[in-house]
Amino acid sequence: MFEIKKQLMWSKLKVGVVVTLTILILIATTFFAGGIEKIFSPKIEIKAHMKDVKGLRKGSPVWFSGIEIGSVKGIALHAEHGTIVTMSINKDSGKYIKKDSIATIQTIGLLGDKYIEIGLGSPAEKNINEGDIIRGAELVDIKDIVKTGFTTLSKITEFVEGLEGFIKRFEHTSAKITNSKLFTDPSLYDNLQETSRSLSLILKDFKESEGTLKKLINDPSLYDKALSAASSIEDFGKKVNEGEGSLKRLAEDPSVYENLSASSKKLSLILEKIESGEGVAGSLINDKELEREFRDAISDIKKLTADMGELAKDVKANPKKYFKFSIF
Repeated sequence: MFEIKKQLMWSKLKVGVVVTLTILILIATTFFAGGIEKIFSPKIEIKAHMKDVKGLRKGSPVWFSGIEIGSVKGIALHAEHGTIVTMSINKDSGKYIKKDSIATIQTIGLLGDKYIEIGLGSPAEKNINEGDIIRGAELVDIKDIVKTGFTTLSKITEFVEGLEGFIKRFEHTSAKITNSKLFTDPSLYDNLQETSRSLSLILKDFKESEGTLKKLINDPSLYDKALSAASSIEDFGKKVNEGEGSLKRLAEDPSVYENLSASSKKLSLILEKIESGEGVAGSLINDKELEREFRDAISDIKKLTADMGELAKDVKANPKKYFKFSIF
């Protein structure tokens, strides 16, 4: 009897094991239908720097060109980059991913589930290897777009309100200007018209005249002469700067200026003394009596010179009258 019960229990156990294995196989087939081989395919791990993972979770899918190639294995904080995301991807997919590929976090559907999309990269770049780190980038989230749109809308509203106030002030100012004398006083218009007529006459006279101003504008030789004069002045200044003559020393050497200043002061003192009548030179210039006597003396000298000339002529003409020679 005991043996029969033992065999019956063993038969029930075998049936339970078979049923359990069958159920497990059905569950695995349901979840991994069409992709069971991926579970057992070889994997490699790569990493990506992410400043903000935006709710990415461990186990989130990794896509490449719209095809799922792996999953997120881990997320760790990093002092410099924010986070480092470790991804486990199929080894066969590694030959399509380049070292300059960029990993971005994107959203699946309306529920907001996150996944990683890896870009193609440059064709000339090398393929990634086990443990390589690629650069991560952030895409603009819908919340950021809404926030930015709200801020932009607020600024546009402020601008419209300010523009409305400006238009009101402009209309008020325009009404004041329109009612002012600038628009209502006819004498201002008459004066402006008279000024315009006078200006037209001046321009007409200028066009028809042959004066200096017209020649200064129309005659190119005046410009050439002015240019030549400017060039000459420039050459003269260059020679002064490059030379070692008196003019450069006068401009640069302070002792030359001091000597000239001292000489000028002395000359001024001498002229002041002469004007005040000091000394012979001052007496000759300021004493009227001495000046008259000096002129009389010069006049007498001129007369004496004239008489001497006449005497010399007479001596030459009649030498016997003045000189007598006798040998015995």
